Amino acid sequence: MPGLVRARQAVTRLFAGNSQYHARVRTRSPLLMRSCLRLLRFAEWIGDYLDAARQRSERAAMEETRQYLRAKRRSLTLLLNLLSPAQREEFRRYRHFHVIGGETGTLYRIRVASFTNIDVIASTGDTMHHLCVHPGGDVPVYDVMAGQMLHLQDAATERAFLRSANVHPAVSQRRRGEWEFWMS
Repeated sequence: MPGLVRARQAVTRLFAGNSQYHARVRTRSPLLMRSCLRLLRFAEWIGDYLDAARQRSERAAMEETRQYLRAKRRSLTLLLNLLSPAQREEFRRYRHFHVIGGETGTLYRIRVASFTNIDVIASTGDTMHHLCVHPGGDVPVYDVMAGQMLHLQDAATERAFLRSANVHPAVSQRRRGEWEFWMS
């Protein structure tokens, strides 16, 4: 496409704007004038082709965005329907919700995030560590959260889910302060 754009610009620059050149060509060689006009028509055709391709590309991008937003909206609806009223209110307010493990009784916090979005909460309320478990492919974030919640709540699948999780250490407040000191 960039080559076509440059070709169209070159032909248009060469023939379209130079009226002195047209007058000279018209008087000396009608054949050359016809060739110039054909080249100009060809440049117009290239321009029309490029405009149509650009419009198709824009329509495809808009449709892809529409489909993405539709999938995201449907996944959010599904997640909200799976949550209890207390979890739903917590999610609306803080963008996370708590889940109790079906077999272990461990408290988990599931946050809206791209990775390491599950916090394992200690009895003191501190975050012990973070878990990262995601399906392959392009799955809407709320569907991922719904799947994580269902796996953690189910006594039959919680242990297998935890075995497949990547575990990331939680940064303590003291260490976070030191880290922020060194980063500033």
